[in-house]
Amino acid sequence: MLRPTFLLGLVLAPLVACADGQTANAPLPQAAATGAPERPAKLGLCTACHGDDGVSRSAGTPHLGGQDRLYLARSLAAYRSGERRHEPMTSLANTLQPRDIEALAAWYAAQPGFTAGSTP
Repeated sequence: MLRPTFLLGLVLAPLVACADGQTANAPLPQAAATGAPERPAKLGLCTACHGDDGVSRSAGTPHLGGQDRLYLARSLAAYRSGERRHEPMTSLANTLQPRDIEALAAWYAAQPGFTAGSTP
């Protein structure tokens, strides 16, 4: 017998895959010489909790550095739409435009992130 969670996943997976093609296909801002993402204009909204490099210094706040760009963009879009709720993320995401979301996702995905030897 299939578990209810598995069945729910089968139903939701195609919806998530098609959810926001506009966000998934938007071109990313790139620094001219390096190919690395430009520092996003709205990065200051995130750094107090998630750090400039995506390594959180606060207990209970996730590290964003090195995470998948598409995952980060979809998560921010879900906070912005109200599909995913958590204050202050919902309020902050409501100030973002789709272009801001893509820029932030690209920035944090390009960061090295937290490793076992890192010091948050």
